[in-house]
Amino acid sequence: MTESSRATVADRVLDWAGFVPSGLLLATGIRDYRAGGSVGWLVGGVLLVLISTWVVCRRPPRRARRGSPTR
Repeated sequence: MTESSRATVADRVLDWAGFVPSGLLLATGIRDYRAGGSVGWLVGGVLLVLISTWVVCRRPPRRARRGSPTR
């Protein structure tokens, strides 16, 4: 595995890792809102999940580099 492919894999993993804290915040926000807490945590969790989804989806699909010149 080359250095650039390792960096690509690490970058992709970090993009997907954003779902963990945003999902936890969303779950906490739902629980607190049902218990009578502030709606701010719920809205914050929803926003973070949407931002995490945008980060993962904005990356163009990986294409095969067969036959293309190396830069």
